[in-house]
Amino acid sequence: MQDAIKPHLMRHVVLATPDLDTLSGTLQAFLKIAPGFRNDMGAILGFRNEMMMIGSTMVELVQPVKPDHRLNHWFAENGGGGGYMIVFQTFDADAFRARAAAEKLRLTRDMLFRGQDLIQFEPARFGTHLETYRYSLPNGWWGDPVGRDYPRSGTASGIVGADVAVEAPPAEIAAQVGRLFQSPVDGARVRLVDKTIRFVPASGRRGLIAIDLTAIDPATRGHKATIGAVEWRLV
Repeated sequence: MQDAIKPHLMRHVVLATPDLDTLSGTLQAFLKIAPGFRNDMGAILGFRNEMMMIGSTMVELVQPVKPDHRLNHWFAENGGGGGYMIVFQTFDADAFRARAAAEKLRLTRDMLFRGQDLIQFEPARFGTHLETYRYSLPNGWWGDPVGRDYPRSGTASGIVGADVAVEAPPAEIAAQVGRLFQSPVDGARVRLVDKTIRFVPASGRRGLIAIDLTAIDPATRGHKATIGAVEWRLV
C-alpha cells in the first residue's frame, strides 16, 4: 500500500534527562542558541520539557517530575539519560498501520492524541522509540514551529542525520524501516528526504546515540561534543 500524498519526514528528536537545566545549558553553549520554550506538564503527563528548533527540526528535552514516571524506569535500564525518541510525520496513517501489520510489528501506542494520529513501536526492535504522527495540520507538528519564533543556532543550520544503535543486524533493521517509511535504503542507511538515519551495532548502549548537524561555519566541520549521552557532530 503506497502513501499517495507526500514522503515521510523526520520531524524531531527527543532526549530524556534527569536534569533538564544542565542539559539545556550545555546544549545552548554548543549550539550557540538561546533557551527554547519550556512547558511544565507534570500535572498532566508527568514531565516538563523544552523545545528548541535547529533548521526545520525540533529538539525536545524531557525530564520526568513524577517518581513513578516511565522515564525513570528507562533511565535505570539505559544507565542514565540519552537519546530517547525519533518522531516522524506520515500523511496516511491507515496505510502506515497496514505496513506495520504486514511487518508483524508490535505497537505500544495507536491512538488519537490531542487530535493527532499517534503510532509508536515497541523500542526493543529499533533500538529507540520510533513514533509517527499524522498531524491535523501538515506543518503544525509538536512545538508549533509555524506559530512560534524559535531562536536560531549560531553553530548549525539544520539536522541532517542520526545514528541509532541496534542489537539486530543493522542492515536488516534499515531494510524494515525503509519498507515502513517507503524510503530508499543503502546498506544500513535510510534516507528520509533531507535526513539520513544510520543503524549501527549496539556496543553497551542502544538507541539514538549521535546527531549530525550542518555547520554554519565550514571551519567547524568535524567538531563534536557528547551532550546528554548523544554525540553532536558538525558536518
